[in-house]
Amino acid sequence: GYSVDEQPISNGTYGTVFRARNTSGDTRALKVIDLTDVTQDYKTQFLPRELFAIKKLRHRFIVTTFDSFFTQFLPRELFAIKKLRHRFIVTTFDSFFVSARVFIVMELAIGGDLQDMIDKLKRPVDDSKARVIFRQVAEGLNYIHNEGVVHRDLKCDNVLLFDDQKVAKLTDFGFARTSYLPPTGQSVLVATTCGTQEYCSPELLSNHPFKPKPNDCWSLGVVLYVMTTRKTPFPLRHQRRRQMKKKYSKTGITNDDCKDLIQKILEPESLLKN
Repeated sequence: GYSVDEQPISNGTYGTVFRARNTSGDTRALKVIDLTDVTQDYKTQFLPRELFAIKKLRHRFIVTTFDSFFTQFLPRELFAIKKLRHRFIVTTFDSFFVSARVFIVMELAIGGDLQDMIDKLKRPVDDSKARVIFRQVAEGLNYIHNEGVVHRDLKCDNVLLFDDQKVAKLTDFGFARTSYLPPTGQSVLVATTCGTQEYCSPELLSNHPFKPKPNDCWSLGVVLYVMTTRKTPFPLRHQRRRQMKKKYSKTGITNDDCKDLIQKILEPESLLKN
């Protein structure tokens, strides 16, 4: 069992995170997703409609099997993170379902998230620290891609910091999905628009089916840009047009290697070829 603090650590679109302790006294983060409270968009995009059809069946000659049925169709986040074990991915210790609520027990990040750190600094992240964080997140992202999972919502808010902010780990797999079709192994094309728009690639914003892995890589480039400038590269107004014309400010990016890397990642022509 777990003892849970009454006040949440954070509130997200699809879940609330609390500080919890297990019977051994270890401190964890407990994410709670209340399926009776999620938006209709989340239900239609990320949960099978049969789940909600079965939930409302109530008749004396119908066995209500919602609980057992639900264990086969937990939100995609559980499927994505259940098998992931890597030093730069937030560890999931346990997950379970009680009364239409999903509980996910994870590592607790005392150092907060990357966006919090950038906001508190009130200046760009030092080159050496930005380089370390970028490499760690890139290594974690490469790992999940090799495991056949795409994140689809990579952003500074979803990078948690540990060990006095020396270690960065990727978290929040609420939009994650497999990147191939079993049993053929063929790469999937997706058409669902999800994630955070400022971090989305031009392919995702095109309203056409696209490969999700390159979108993750584009988002990683935006993370690096935000660390070095404290802002996203493309304003929401005419975002895709600016992306295709590579119109973003390089002011404030003093490191030539960093500038070159951002330029290579935020290259729409390269994205279209992958």
